[in-house]
Amino acid sequence: MMSKSSALIALTSSLSLSAASFAACPAGTTTAPVQVDGKETCVLSGVYSSDLVLSSSRSWVLSGGVFIGGDNTNSAKLQIQPGTKIVGQSGADFLVINRGSQIIAEGTADLPIVFTSSKAAGERNRGDWGGLIINGNAPINGCNADVALCEAEGEGNTGLYGGNDASDNSGILKYVRVEYAGNEITPDNELNGIAFQGVGAGTLVDYIQVHMNADDGVEFFGGTVNAKHVVLTGNRDDSLDWVNGWQGKLQFAVVEQYADQANNGIEADNLKAKQDASPRSNPTLANMTFIGTTSEAAKGGSGMLLRRGTGLNLTNSVFTGFKTSCIDIDDAETFNAGEIFITNTFVDCASNFTIEDGDGFNISTWFSSESTNKVVDPLLNGYVPAAGSPLLGAGETPFDLFFDEVTYIGAIENASNDWTLGWTTSARN
Repeated sequence: MMSKSSALIALTSSLSLSAASFAACPAGTTTAPVQVDGKETCVLSGVYSSDLVLSSSRSWVLSGGVFIGGDNTNSAKLQIQPGTKIVGQSGADFLVINRGSQIIAEGTADLPIVFTSSKAAGERNRGDWGGLIINGNAPINGCNADVALCEAEGEGNTGLYGGNDASDNSGILKYVRVEYAGNEITPDNELNGIAFQGVGAGTLVDYIQVHMNADDGVEFFGGTVNAKHVVLTGNRDDSLDWVNGWQGKLQFAVVEQYADQANNGIEADNLKAKQDASPRSNPTLANMTFIGTTSEAAKGGSGMLLRRGTGLNLTNSVFTGFKTSCIDIDDAETFNAGEIFITNTFVDCASNFTIEDGDGFNISTWFSSESTNKVVDPLLNGYVPAAGSPLLGAGETPFDLFFDEVTYIGAIENASNDWTLGWTTSARN
């Protein structure tokens, strides 16, 4: 069997590498006898209990599970400079920011921070490496009512998450791209592109892309973290997923499915076993553009599947072209909780709504009863939203200061104001 060091050389040699002699890498890392993109390459492995800076003058390789800090002990800060590349070699290579520690990954539109496959362009694919996991101390559900501190173990043995600090701060992700990641350990135990596990609202997430992931693009496991400017492209399972009581906010998201592999645009749960568990999943989403695979595609699901008791406030959004339907709402607790509000939203799919026996709820009638919603008008012909911040629907509760006031539907105003340009990718391999 090939050794780990031999495998590293073999796998990274596809990235136009050449042998060289280098100065020592930072403490706690090792120097690889190769270059990635013409830069000295340092290998990250194990647990880091002191601060670490990843410089853009080097490339970085993940070797196995890499953990920043202990679990609310020996906390550390991982700082990643703009333009830095971090590569994974296999599904067993992933990065975890543990509770109490932080990641400060603040790229720019011209110099995004990229987590990617060790393979060369043209050879990369979904699942080439693991993914990025952030564990926080914010509230989650799933515990008995008498449990003072609700916490859970992350998928793939990625550490504990959850707590009682809604404003917990796990750092910054800004202009960060995660591509060709994801790893199925078992069918119900998989690594996502970015997993926000009990992450708090003190964390800044703005301008992130997950591209060609083998499982979900982004998944929120409870917590209160908010995000803006999110791009999810070509992910094999669901693009945006939440469960366990996520109560964050999200504005400006572009989701595009690829016809070879896709499931739902959104798959949203509160909790499977106790669907009214508290805190209940109830995020607020605005300015979403979801583009499905169309009814003729080999793969695809619904634009939005709401189930297992989740709540949702959604406005200023578009769902078009999904194979199964634009909107599917399942489970009695989801219907009965009365916490789903959709306004200023357009749907245009071959089947706009999944209506199933036993629903006890006509999604089509309910959706159309809100006068600002529109069916089959993907170009938004003749539609102008109300001036100022749109209302959310629940007693006309206005947006808070997190949301930008806009006068358009969807994630992008026009070609002249396309915030996705320059830092995202559309490469299929």
